[in-house]
Amino acid sequence: MKIGFAVASSLSNKRGMLFNIIQDVAVDGHTAVALTMTEQAVDYIDVAIRCGYALNEKEVDFILTGCSSGLGMQLACNYIPNVICGYGTSEIEANLFASINQGNAFSYPFSLNWGWASEEKYRFVLHALFKGLNDLPYPKVPKEAVQRKIAATDKLKNLKKQHKLILKRLLMSIKT
Repeated sequence: MKIGFAVASSLSNKRGMLFNIIQDVAVDGHTAVALTMTEQAVDYIDVAIRCGYALNEKEVDFILTGCSSGLGMQLACNYIPNVICGYGTSEIEANLFASINQGNAFSYPFSLNWGWASEEKYRFVLHALFKGLNDLPYPKVPKEAVQRKIAATDKLKNLKKQHKLILKRLLMSIKT
């Protein structure tokens, strides 16, 4: 799996260190790819658009990203067609998102509560995320709930597609 990584200019001082952690953890068939952006000042909206482009053009299979709190990036990514971005700060959240929610992007807070041993915590979160990506879907869900979880995930993806169509129709009606 090709794992793309991008962050805004405000995190440029951490970009190399974070990418090195991703490369260290991205073993067992995963390849880390830095999504380059040539602009001087790139905000989280620009990064979300670049991440969406990379996913939609099949440059990468999954995105790792984030911002100061991680929340703005998650929201921005979720506005992009065909991107389902999760957020988490723990191994449990990362693993459950990957193995149950079946998203294709994950946002992390790179400033909020960032301090002593944060690099190691991020490494643990990535290990759990990649394990979830490698697991069969829904490994920790009781068998009787698997079909319900599959239906909910499909419903979310369909809602996102419908949202895109509704937005497109709305924009077309404004233009005419």
